Amino acid sequence: MSAKADQLTILRYLYDRLVGGNTRYCTIPTIKKNTGLNRSNQYILALTDDLESVGLVITRQAYQMSGGRLFQITASGLDAIESNGVSVAIDSSAWTGRFDLSEHQKSEVRAILNQMKSAILNAKLSNAHTANAMALIEAAEKLIETPDPLWPEIMRLLRSPVLGGVVGIAGLLLGLVQIVMAAAAG
Repeated sequence: MSAKADQLTILRYLYDRLVGGNTRYCTIPTIKKNTGLNRSNQYILALTDDLESVGLVITRQAYQMSGGRLFQITASGLDAIESNGVSVAIDSSAWTGRFDLSEHQKSEVRAILNQMKSAILNAKLSNAHTANAMALIEAAEKLIETPDPLWPEIMRLLRSPVLGGVVGIAGLLLGLVQIVMAAAAG
């Protein structure tokens, strides 16, 4: 099966789960058990990250599990399944997480991260929230400078709920995604 078919399988399972009255978030092992997808946890996580990127599922951190994530379908995901209109999906099988960004693309990414820092500093956040948000941006900056940046990990940092509530971050993040996806396509 293709990654797109696997994404649809996951989305249909989350749809059936919610429509059946189960409103709780579920884990990767639950998804694997109920969909028959016998693939690695990392593969399932990449697929759900792609579904989250286009707004079809929502994830939460499961603090009681090391590295655990919890998943649930969104209203957009419900609509997409009901109308057979899942029009946007990213084929995670092609995303190894390693892209060769040009120096120009890296400088554009650095500029976006600096704009994110400015947005954080200009937002009316608590000191703790500001410190946490800045730490995420600084971690992303350090990872970008590594010889072989792991973009899925960088994107997970930047999609943190800590940054989600800061005005202006979402638009900047989309700009960064466009740069990375252009590098992936090239």
